[in-house]
Amino acid sequence: MRIDSCRKCGMELETNKKCEVCNDAIQFLCHKCGNVTDEQIHSVCYLVNMNRILLQTSVL
Repeated sequence: MRIDSCRKCGMELETNKKCEVCNDAIQFLCHKCGNVTDEQIHSVCYLVNMNRILLQTSVL
């Protein structure tokens, strides 16, 4: 996992949200100032997740 620092205060960011498919961090949180980063979308994981959803709905 990569280590980034907050753009507002410079403190280390912690993982706030993980990708449902690959389990990599996609959103970070700074506990000092409360800054939350934008969610980083993995295009391949997004497609895999959409295919999974489509398969589940077609089975029902």
